[in-house]
Amino acid sequence: MGRRYKPQSAVQRELLRLLRPLDARRARTLSERVRPGLAEVARAHAHRPAAEVLPALEDVVRAAGGEPDRTALAEFAEDIEAGENPFL
Repeated sequence: MGRRYKPQSAVQRELLRLLRPLDARRARTLSERVRPGLAEVARAHAHRPAAEVLPALEDVVRAAGGEPDRTALAEFAEDIEAGENPFL
């Protein structure tokens, strides 16, 4: 599966986020509930080693009652280590 398109500028990302239609079912999903927490971890841990970021990401998912997908979170941790915030 290919990676989804990532807008280059923060302005583009924010506009796309704001333009996304509200969906009550989607808002109740675990992934949407943890997104703000994951985004905060990405902001706070930018450029830190992925091995240090991964446990923080897992903690956010567990705190919301979910079971972390280590493979997916490891990919996100690598993005965060590179200075990207995949949750915006």
